[in-house]
Amino acid sequence: MPPRLTPASSSRGKDVPWRSAVVAAAVSCVVRAVWGWSVPLLGLLLLVAGCTTSPSGQGPSGVQGHQSLPSGCAHTVTRADDVSAALDAAAPGSTVCFSGGDLADTDVTMTRSGTAEAPITLAADGSTVREVQIKADHVILEGFTVTGGGGVLLEGAGIIARNNTVHDTRQGGITCHPCTDSTIEFNTMTHVATNGIDITGQRITVHANTISDTAVGVHGGDADGMRFYGNGHRITGNTIFDISASGYDSPPHPDCFQTLDNDKPPTFDVVISGNTCRNVDAQCLIATGDQDGNSGAPSGAPSITFVGNMCANNGAQAVNVRRWPDVVVRQNTFSGPNLTRAVLIAEGSTDCTVVDNVTTGGRPTVEVDDSSQQGSHVDDNRPA
Repeated sequence: MPPRLTPASSSRGKDVPWRSAVVAAAVSCVVRAVWGWSVPLLGLLLLVAGCTTSPSGQGPSGVQGHQSLPSGCAHTVTRADDVSAALDAAAPGSTVCFSGGDLADTDVTMTRSGTAEAPITLAADGSTVREVQIKADHVILEGFTVTGGGGVLLEGAGIIARNNTVHDTRQGGITCHPCTDSTIEFNTMTHVATNGIDITGQRITVHANTISDTAVGVHGGDADGMRFYGNGHRITGNTIFDISASGYDSPPHPDCFQTLDNDKPPTFDVVISGNTCRNVDAQCLIATGDQDGNSGAPSGAPSITFVGNMCANNGAQAVNVRRWPDVVVRQNTFSGPNLTRAVLIAEGSTDCTVVDNVTTGGRPTVEVDDSSQQGSHVDDNRPA
């Protein structure tokens, strides 16, 4: 594994539009859910936890300042004119470094692959670029500030995006489509268009990222925290907050986590655990199978396991499952000013499990409509 970037002290001016989110993220807590935790223990941990465990040298929740470049840079790029040549010369195991203020209008486009044993690393010291596109395998991207363009666009296997800050984009924050065996961790996305993180593929890990204030972009669409499609994903320890539906000509429907089956691959074996969702105007999780009910997923196996999350959203429910069977909702804590029930299982969402969840304010935890009763398991929720 190549050396990780180590932040040095830095301050940013008040005119940076995402400063407020960085400050908020610095005091936020991310709790990792452990299978088998009881709800009282989860609540106790939330009270005493002070920060998220991060790789060495990072701040809480992956908040980034100025970074130190790793040792062993094969090339150090400081001018926009030198980017293409440096990337073309990259070989498996090499590190290409980016530094300085002459890169702000630059698109970093990487098409050369490393190997599983010797990935190519693209490392920055917080230097700003307009957009990053990686269409290659076994590439590590870390330490960049990305703003003004299409965000970070990833396609390949074994890609790692770590310790990057993405803000004020014309498209999403980080998009991994399609990706396999890839990791998105300790990144900060603020005021990006549409989705903070959007993943499609197999076995993608999305861990300890901070997403806030996503907005409707130039092409419209919802302003969600994360969208996910495919199988084998692990979405853990992320914090999503302050996403509003107000102020748009065509209001978005902002959710923390969303999946659907309209022209998408079947989604199954996805675990969403230990995340925090707060002050988001619609749902914490929504899964809708309006095209074919996610029928391509294996029958009888959990499609989504939603466990140990803290949801304090502003919608009428925290979890909305429609025409989507085999969902497990377990050991979550739900609150919010507008809840009529925490979990809604509806329109043929059979074989769903809702157990050991807590809803504050005395509001009911779960509603399962008649069409979804087959195979449902509802138990030990408080209130019932």
